[in-house]
Amino acid sequence: MKHFLIDATACAPQNPTGVGRLVQQVAGRLFDRDSENDYLAFGFAREIWPPARLPPHAVYRRIKPWTALGPLAMEASRRAFVAWRVARWKTDLLWCPLDMTPLYDERTRVLYSLHDLARLTPEHHHGAAPGLRDRLRTTLRYRLARRADLLHTISNFSAEEIAARLGIDRGKIRVIYPGADPLFTAGEPEAAVLARFELTAGKYFLFVGQLGRQKNEDGLIEAFLAAQRDNGLADDVRLALVGDAAAMRFGTRRQLQGEAGRRGVTLLGRVADADLLQLYRGAIAVTLPSFHEGFGLPVVEAMACGAPSIVSDATSLPEVAGDAGLIVPAGRAAELAAALARLAGDAALRARLAERAGERAKLFTFERMAAEMHRLFCEMTDG
Repeated sequence: MKHFLIDATACAPQNPTGVGRLVQQVAGRLFDRDSENDYLAFGFAREIWPPARLPPHAVYRRIKPWTALGPLAMEASRRAFVAWRVARWKTDLLWCPLDMTPLYDERTRVLYSLHDLARLTPEHHHGAAPGLRDRLRTTLRYRLARRADLLHTISNFSAEEIAARLGIDRGKIRVIYPGADPLFTAGEPEAAVLARFELTAGKYFLFVGQLGRQKNEDGLIEAFLAAQRDNGLADDVRLALVGDAAAMRFGTRRQLQGEAGRRGVTLLGRVADADLLQLYRGAIAVTLPSFHEGFGLPVVEAMACGAPSIVSDATSLPEVAGDAGLIVPAGRAAELAAALARLAGDAALRARLAERAGERAKLFTFERMAAEMHRLFCEMTDG
């Protein structure tokens, strides 16, 4: 019997992030599929999996950060817990899905999931100087990656970039694609849900992502207005943005209060998953014209709902979208505007891309990821 320790500190069930969802979904499936080994997961949340849901060989422990340490509280608490557990509990492997925890115990192997190098891109901060916590996190995340026994990442693009920019042997990096939450499935959108957001099925493009970073929502808004002005996009077609409104830049807010808001660009803020499902189903396409993406989970979620996508040719997005979307040059508003107008006006093209999207989504499931992660755990601890 082997003992696997899983860092679930990225999980915040009340405010889920992409990495948090990944850990929750994959770890839960690991618990279910592997009853021959022991699992111990730990996190800051009071509860990630209902206690009744956990099998006898899987345990979850909550840790409380040392708030007196300010920005360092969570990192220090996480590291202290790991050191304590490894010392007390025979640990064959530690999986760090978000932030690396270095160990000084040669008996324990460390698998680190480094999803991308987005924090090294200038677009990540848009000219704003990063704060202390951000600088510390960037330093810890990338410099400590070399200490892992093996790295896992989520796209071939990220694997090549990590190897080149961090000087890590490509042979120490494994690519395992994440999946979409099983909630996201194809079907007819609920008109009542769309109406709550003042949207109509087939009459809006959808953006889902972290606003104010490298997602290029400003370029998307510019392209949407250009598509209406120069490319014949109908005036009743809208652009809906899903993301944390508090993170939006001041200039973007001004746009929404001015011409963009009058021309059909609307900020929905954060939405519940059940509502996001309906938004995906009713969209003409999901648009993600990012400057940098380690993967692009909204594209996969959209494909699972049968929606095509329009993505930039930057980094991992063409690898993920494949032939289920339109690919445009990053940062080129004119080409993005033409793609928006083309897809909105061509029902046959939308239908072809939607069919391909449903098929391509089958490549990206948490069940498949859990199976591959389990093989990786065994590969690292056998012998």
